[in-house]
Amino acid sequence: MTSEKQLGSDRLCPPPPGWGDDSLSDFLETAYRNRWATFHNKEDWYRRLAEIDECFMRIAKGWTNPQNMVAPLFFLRSHAAYRAACEHALAGQIADVFPQLRACLEYAGYGLHIDRNESLAETWLRRHDDDVAMRAVKNEFQIAKVRTTIRAANQHIEAVFGDLYERSIDFGGHPNERAITGSLKIIEHDGHKEFQSVYLHDDDLALVHGMKTVAQGGLCALEIFRDVFSARFELLGVTADILELRKGL
Repeated sequence: MTSEKQLGSDRLCPPPPGWGDDSLSDFLETAYRNRWATFHNKEDWYRRLAEIDECFMRIAKGWTNPQNMVAPLFFLRSHAAYRAACEHALAGQIADVFPQLRACLEYAGYGLHIDRNESLAETWLRRHDDDVAMRAVKNEFQIAKVRTTIRAANQHIEAVFGDLYERSIDFGGHPNERAITGSLKIIEHDGHKEFQSVYLHDDDLALVHGMKTVAQGGLCALEIFRDVFSARFELLGVTADILELRKGL
């Protein structure tokens, strides 16, 4: 089991001709450069995100012959969602952080749920066999049932999971009020009101909120997976690092 890096290069290349000439590539370029700015200006928060990422990587690297072949796949996808949330947070795409954070948490919860209910691995894999299989997955993987499994393993982390899961839904995992108003600016001039939706936040409270919540979510996912792969977490020193990384969150 491992994660793979695709389509990358060790050498920085100039952008291709035409990059930045249209509104989409211009936006993508600005988001990319925002990540540099956040990396520099929010060094402490970035370092914490990177340390959490390193814990994910330590578990994934060189992982061979796991006892359960399905749960590790959830671990890797949870890590991928965590990295996507980090990307959005560093770019200032704060409303877009929260769908990825929700995925990070759900992958972790599903991984534990399957680990503690082994027959659910086949149920999950057969989701698209027919309508009956689809209904079985929807029934067995209700978030209330997943939370019950997390609570049985660790009451404290279930409470943390619940708070973060609801926060992820409120701030962007669903099209709820805070997902929109959290990135809304109202400018009054000449008797008129102009409504602006912020796609890329600058150095403001929303940026810090996004980075902090991503760190909390990544750490919560790791703590859930620790109850799935406890021996590996202990062997690689990740359990001890989690306790240290909790501080200040």
